[in-house]
Amino acid sequence: MLNPLRFLLGVGLLGLLATGQSLAQTGPNPAAPTSPLSPAAIKPDSVFINPEVRPQFVGGDKAFMAYLSKNIHYPQQALQRRVSGRVMVNFILSAQGRVQDAHVVSGPGNGLNDEALRLVWLMPAWEPARSNGQPVRVACTVPISFNTER
Repeated sequence: MLNPLRFLLGVGLLGLLATGQSLAQTGPNPAAPTSPLSPAAIKPDSVFINPEVRPQFVGGDKAFMAYLSKNIHYPQQALQRRVSGRVMVNFILSAQGRVQDAHVVSGPGNGLNDEALRLVWLMPAWEPARSNGQPVRVACTVPISFNTER
């Protein structure tokens, strides 16, 4: 029988979406020269994908792993079927460091997708991303891996 506590939680914690321009929704013209945005130019509904300062789970990667280990419940259906895999969860992290609009991008199913999403929704607040010293909203993608064979 599989021990539900023996599984791998591989997390590329800040495997945050980090490509493209500074803003996902209201960015500058890519053909124009880029310059730092003034604080007044940052709109509250803007979503950054590559901020000057990336968000961080309070306490860093070790604290994130500890959070996952303490709070994860490997789904019985996945245990019985010996389903392992990585779930990619995308979300917006608010300027206050809270998760918004979380959804699964990909995963193996069998309850693992739902469990990864539950963990993301229940996360405590993060240190928010910053641009020009101001906290800003940022798009994040976190991979959470489940492995019953470890």
